[in-house]
Amino acid sequence: MNTVDTSAAVALLRSEAATRRGRRHKVNQDSHFAAPSHGLFTIADGMGGHREGDVASRATVHAISQLINMPPSSHEARQIALEAKLNHVNHGLYAGFLALPEQDISGTTTLSLIISGSQASCIWAGDSRLYLLRQQQLFLISEDHADKAGRLTAAVGIHNTLQLDRRTLEMMPDDVFVLCTDGLLKGMDETTLARMATEGTSGLADRLVSRAVAGGSSDDITVITVWTETDAQPPEAGR
Repeated sequence: MNTVDTSAAVALLRSEAATRRGRRHKVNQDSHFAAPSHGLFTIADGMGGHREGDVASRATVHAISQLINMPPSSHEARQIALEAKLNHVNHGLYAGFLALPEQDISGTTTLSLIISGSQASCIWAGDSRLYLLRQQQLFLISEDHADKAGRLTAAVGIHNTLQLDRRTLEMMPDDVFVLCTDGLLKGMDETTLARMATEGTSGLADRLVSRAVAGGSSDDITVITVWTETDAQPPEAGR
């Protein structure tokens, strides 16, 4: 588990991550990255049934992870930089498809959470999800980019132009975020997710993945949980 002091030892930003390869898959096509000290969390789910979904998801997550090297910036600037990274990866993946169309597309979902102070923003394409548990209630922050048949209408690498959505909210004490690929909800419903999240954050990512597998999910599953704690005491003056 990663722990970081985000406000002079008064507020702690914490995160946990868990991933598991689907039992029918040769490779885990999910990728993820969590950097609590930078308020940056991202997941990607490579598109099954197409070419090298795992490569697409790794490339997307790697590009986003490079944002930890950018100088201190405003929340808006961080979002713009992340979108630029995604557009660059999208251009490369789609150009590869145009060069060799007989080899099919290489695509992936993407969902990122950026936290700066009390602001939290979700940027996504595809059907990976961000949930927020607030005051014992579960809210879906993202909206799936998929048609009624479940086919993705937006993802990295599948179109020349990348469709991204963005949503920003003000954080409150005791908020809990859950980033997940769609494999999680193939083994549990949102009621179960909400109940498990209210039972405590310690080990929650692992418990959610295990519950989804027990519930019958055979897909790759990745979960990142993020929460704040404000019970730490500030340092004494002079230290």
